[in-house]
Amino acid sequence: MSFTVAKFGGTSVADYPSMLRCAQIVQNNPSIRLVVVSACAGVTNRLAEIADKQGKQTESLRNEIYTIHASIQQKLKSSGALELSLSQLHDELESHCQKAIANWAAWRDELLSFGERCSSLLFSCVLNEQGLLSDTLDARQLLKTNSAFGRAQPDEVSTKSHCLEQKQKLDSGCVWVTQGFIGSDDKTQTTTLGRGGSDYSAALLAAGFNATDLQIWTDVAGIYTTDPRICSSARAIAEMSFSEAAELATFGAKILHPSSLAPAIKNSIRVFIGSSQNAAAGGTYISANPTTRPDVRAVALRRNQTLVTVHSLSMLHASGFLARLFEILARYNVSVDLVTTSEVSIALTLDEGGSIANGQALLPAAALEELEQFCRVEIETGLSLVAIIGNGIGRDAHISQLTFNTVNDYAVRLICQGASEHNLCFLVEDSEGENVIRTLHDRILS
Repeated sequence: MSFTVAKFGGTSVADYPSMLRCAQIVQNNPSIRLVVVSACAGVTNRLAEIADKQGKQTESLRNEIYTIHASIQQKLKSSGALELSLSQLHDELESHCQKAIANWAAWRDELLSFGERCSSLLFSCVLNEQGLLSDTLDARQLLKTNSAFGRAQPDEVSTKSHCLEQKQKLDSGCVWVTQGFIGSDDKTQTTTLGRGGSDYSAALLAAGFNATDLQIWTDVAGIYTTDPRICSSARAIAEMSFSEAAELATFGAKILHPSSLAPAIKNSIRVFIGSSQNAAAGGTYISANPTTRPDVRAVALRRNQTLVTVHSLSMLHASGFLARLFEILARYNVSVDLVTTSEVSIALTLDEGGSIANGQALLPAAALEELEQFCRVEIETGLSLVAIIGNGIGRDAHISQLTFNTVNDYAVRLICQGASEHNLCFLVEDSEGENVIRTLHDRILS
């Protein structure tokens, strides 16, 4: 029997009209038994600002959040019980801001959870008003993680066990609404999966409940051959493989969280991405076996890349140099993206969406100091990663020739190909990134 999990992002549940459109999507899809929602647009940013101020002198920010919620609640006809529940959550938020902070990261995760907890309550009430039987489920009772606050790693075995304990509820004819982004550790402390983690939550819960389909509703009608804001000739992709989508998510397509596809791939869950603002426009289906596998599916741009080049004559014909280098980087939690090597140097890229997004330096000073004890280190910033995504790219001489002829007029700082048949990547100056994307798209995909 078909069982679908639907996820609605922050812009999809931003206000009452947006929630009504999402409710219509649920009404039109009877197989949807579980809905995962993000916080209303703008709420998480305000909560993060409150966290940065440790809750002090943040009354105006809290009032802005309450105003967003009240604007939705006031549109509901029978809002007495909702008003009480919402008021209780707001009171809990007020109390949390006054707490003494023993562990800021744990305190912050609890604080950030209020956005999703409020939006899920509001959306469940909207569904009820539209004639659907609906209630909320606390994601913290379903999605279990470790205690890495701010960027928790899910425990998929424990999550599946907790989901199956609640499976009977999903077979009751009720549409359950839960929260994206949040979970809990084995001490029941609230954790978060990191910004953009709601897609990941939805995929983990879809796997946990043995869903057949996962729908991700956002503000764009599917995945495009490139960012339409950069290239006007970009067009929607009707279907693609898990491998293509994973590469595209990793290399810059912000419509999909890079981690979200892993649970779907492992559990053969078909994924659909569509626009909640225009459901009739269709979208992109992602599955194990799409009907087409073109040589080139899309081109992507990822800005704010850092290139680290390590030079050492001692690595010539030596063993263990790479192991020593990566041991240091791992010890300082530095996430490496692309790697190329020569006889006496190693070039690697770091993505500012990683360490900096978690409040850490991209390459900590202590790590740099250790590296400089046995090699010379050059660091270049202000670069963009361009990725060509497709199938068998490394074996297609025509694609390689066309690509290199196209970028011949640009200063390419690094080329990486061979580790995957699905991508060809290179670094260019940030100022040239968009022009490279437009030129490549026009010559290869138009």
